[in-house]
Amino acid sequence: MTEKQSLIYIQLNKIVAQVDGLVKDKKNKQQGWSFRGVDDAYNYLHDIFAEHHVFTLPRVMKIDREERATKAGGVLIYTMLTMEYDFIADDGSRVTACVIGEAMDTSDKSCNKAMSVAHKMALFQITMLPTLLSADTDEETPHPAPQLPKEKPPPATPMAIMEQLAALSNFRAKHKTTLEENDYLDGQDAHLSYKQAGQLIDRIKAREDKKESTS
Repeated sequence: MTEKQSLIYIQLNKIVAQVDGLVKDKKNKQQGWSFRGVDDAYNYLHDIFAEHHVFTLPRVMKIDREERATKAGGVLIYTMLTMEYDFIADDGSRVTACVIGEAMDTSDKSCNKAMSVAHKMALFQITMLPTLLSADTDEETPHPAPQLPKEKPPPATPMAIMEQLAALSNFRAKHKTTLEENDYLDGQDAHLSYKQAGQLIDRIKAREDKKESTS
């Protein structure tokens, strides 16, 4: 069977010819813009697709998720899905629509919502479902939630301190330090300040100088 003879193309053309429009009669509570929900799409298109023996199968191709802050200080889960939907006819012939669905939720529903949005858009775009003179989407300006601030990396140890610590390590190799001094150095590690490292070196030197003068 050639592509032009595939049943799915015949049936989808019949579906496109039959759909006559679905008004945007829902209102977004936050921004007040009009929309047609996924339930509107299912209720309107289900019987038409069933009449022409066409159904869809979903496939998640890519998922991106991140956390954002709500105005109240909570966590909002933002999900973006790249979805493919196969539109399949009785003979097994199919066409595939690739769409993106975005959604946000404060619980565990952002992925479900994103899939619903993606399926709705696939249905609307493949049928070119008229909006019955509703406002165009370009007139809508959504306001996304701000991103959570990214964690700052720990500050790097200043180069002067690193050089002093290296000098102290060399100094320890040449001079005999006490157990107390070794424990102190091992416990401080890179947290030892430049001034503290210098004071410790001076302390060890003074002790050795005292030993030499009394010997």
